[in-house]
Amino acid sequence: MDPEQIKSTIVRALVESSNVPRYEDLVKLHDDLLRHIETLTPLASKRIDALNHGTVEWYGKVSKLSSIPYEVDRGLGTGLMSAKAHVQGLGYSCRFLLENSGLQTERKG
Repeated sequence: MDPEQIKSTIVRALVESSNVPRYEDLVKLHDDLLRHIETLTPLASKRIDALNHGTVEWYGKVSKLSSIPYEVDRGLGTGLMSAKAHVQGLGYSCRFLLENSGLQTERKG
């Protein structure tokens, strides 16, 4: 699992542009994000569970973590703009998971 590859996928998902990508490109990006989310979720979950339960930090992270499966299940939708918005939302979720997975810390250390 390469954090730099994951970051690259996140950057592609979060890029701000007035141009709407092709639906096929969004499908590919969606698939990449889902793969990263599937890999990162157990790592982030373990680290979040190790936080002091009941704190504001723990509660906020648990809340975000528990919302991700619902976001994943929603799918791309039928329209190009909804697909773009969904991919962007998954990009934010993937970034959250990467930041809480410990992978970036392990690579630096």
